[in-house]
Amino acid sequence: MRYILSLRIPNEHGGNGLTEKLLKVLFPTDRHHMTGLHEIIGGLLPQTGRVLDLGCGANTTLSAYRTSGREVWGTDVAPKPQLRHAEWFRPLGPGGSIPFADASFDLIVAVMVMEHVAEPAPFFAEVARALRPGGHFVGHTISGSHYVTWIRRLLGILPHSLNQLLVRTLYGRPKEDTFPAFYRLNRRAQIVRACRQAGLGEPAIARYADPGYFRFLGPVQEAAIVADWALERIAQGWGRLYMTVTTRK
Repeated sequence: MRYILSLRIPNEHGGNGLTEKLLKVLFPTDRHHMTGLHEIIGGLLPQTGRVLDLGCGANTTLSAYRTSGREVWGTDVAPKPQLRHAEWFRPLGPGGSIPFADASFDLIVAVMVMEHVAEPAPFFAEVARALRPGGHFVGHTISGSHYVTWIRRLLGILPHSLNQLLVRTLYGRPKEDTFPAFYRLNRRAQIVRACRQAGLGEPAIARYADPGYFRFLGPVQEAAIVADWALERIAQGWGRLYMTVTTRK
């Protein structure tokens, strides 16, 4: 089983007051995408049990959910320099296998991982193996229908080193935290097919508008909000960049 995992992208809009006002006017019901994600996670957390952050990066996104009765583990391809809570971290096994026994977790969460999955069927098969019966998977990623994804695909034609330099320049992300993207699990049909193949339930998808990819230039970010509003009226998902996928074993 071979798939690629990465750190999540920054979650702040980084814009001025006009950015927030435009979002409230044009997308009045949308929460910030990370707020929406954590609301979903909070509704699925077991009172006692085990949770896994799959592709955990620094291993901090879910650490606040750890209690005396709830274990919260993290796993990634390798420990990052900024790794926290090392006692709750295990590196992925050969081929990207989850380093835990069958039926180990009540909830598995993958934040900004699905766009980097090279082989969807093995990825979800491994998730299903590690979930307990009735357990949930929550994946937070970007929509394959949004134009930002197509921009990223075009940039992906460039050598990976140039992509790393561009991301570092625009977002300040270290090059070791920038990975190739495949977008093979970023459309509803792709997700439904992979879930069915793995024996997981019909996925639910929540979508969020967010112009954060353009936070390096305020006027572009504001124009992106208006463009997103117009595109969302043409087809669902065209104007909402982020989405949270939930499925159950």
